[in-house]
Amino acid sequence: MLVRRLLARLLDWLLVLVVAWPLAHEPVLVVLGAAAYDALLLRWNTLGKALTGLRVVGPASGLSLRRVLARTLITTALPGGGVVLVLTGLGWREPALMAGLGWQQPWVVIGERVGTGSAGWLTPLLLVGGLVLLVLSAVESLDLRGTRTWHDRKAGTAVIRVASHR
Repeated sequence: MLVRRLLARLLDWLLVLVVAWPLAHEPVLVVLGAAAYDALLLRWNTLGKALTGLRVVGPASGLSLRRVLARTLITTALPGGGVVLVLTGLGWREPALMAGLGWQQPWVVIGERVGTGSAGWLTPLLLVGGLVLLVLSAVESLDLRGTRTWHDRKAGTAVIRVASHR
């Protein structure tokens, strides 16, 4: 079940990346797109889960908005935020989003390295923070007990295999 779940997540992230990156060129916007995709389709099924024969279910009362948002925050925003912080720590910038917010920091052009001037301590801090978020995300995803990982238990959901109708 764990391999199916990881494959479903990978397929969903790849789908969002293929669709969102050409439109936005911003890691933050790609993560927001992935979170929106996950939250909007969680009550039905994401493409990755459908292709791997999985479905997220809640209690008999169904998946409430609170459950959907809690699960999306832990499963999508946490690792996505980690990736954004790691990319920023490695020197990748988000020019359009930061400029649009009026935030002119050293990372104005994608691909330029962060200077080691007065904000030189910021780079390792972002990198370590991102790695911590990614490790936390991996550890909580691997805490599988039956059909529920840690984030399923916290959100009150479970992932089940859907019987194929052949």
